[in-house]
Amino acid sequence: MPSISFDAYLKSIQNNLQKGSERSHYPAMKDLLDDSDNDIEAIVEEKGNKAGIPDFTVRRRELLVGYVAAKDVGLDLDQIEKSEQLQRYIEAFPNLVLTNYLEFRWYVNGKRRQKEILADRNENKLQVRATEKIAALLDQFINYTGEIISSPEDRARQMARLTKAIRLATTTALEGERKDGELHQLKQGFSEVLLPDLNDADFADMYAQTISYGLFVARVGHAQNPGGEPFTRRTAGTYIPATNPFLKRLFNTIVRRNGCSQSDRLGDRRWGAIAVSG
Repeated sequence: MPSISFDAYLKSIQNNLQKGSERSHYPAMKDLLDDSDNDIEAIVEEKGNKAGIPDFTVRRRELLVGYVAAKDVGLDLDQIEKSEQLQRYIEAFPNLVLTNYLEFRWYVNGKRRQKEILADRNENKLQVRATEKIAALLDQFINYTGEIISSPEDRARQMARLTKAIRLATTTALEGERKDGELHQLKQGFSEVLLPDLNDADFADMYAQTISYGLFVARVGHAQNPGGEPFTRRTAGTYIPATNPFLKRLFNTIVRRNGCSQSDRLGDRRWGAIAVSG
């Protein structure tokens, strides 16, 4: 790590400085993070994505590694760090990097763990500081394996963070979705059956808690039944015990109603973390 030299990365950044948008530097960042030898891929998220997640999702094969929030070159990360958006990201995502392409900040479980500066900008010229510390920061980010769960309290705190991430994704999706979209239809169904005066915030909270708790219960059920089909988001409902019929029906309803479109955005990036850690 990194898979390309910092010289090539900085040359690309400098060549694109006149374009005036952080998105013009996305290819350089993706090349820096991608590592085909170790099956690492940085996925550029759509602008204004409905899942409410940062600019890059980093994966190792099918497993989520973490997220990178990229801001334009030269922006003050001290100020961005205080923004509502970044505070939500830091709270929701246990492994996150914030960068303006020259400075990198790594956060683990809501706390900043490391800050390093790759280069200084003097007008449109970039002056390299040291690359070793940036390489080490990114290597630790890529190889972060998650917190050690040693008590029920640790598990509860972990699930609370992941549930907040799902709630954030749901709230963001509702804001950007048409009134006849899948989440709005599901919310309408909840209103008709459960709570007549259900608002968006309460629905997002209910949705997130149902997914989080449902996956946790299903993961426990799967562990108690070795030899069955692989544990995935689409098979999880079969492992929720019949002794909890309401949760089983509600969880399966969410999966069926979301099908393979909106739930792929909200699900594969969020649910997988709970499923793997459960």
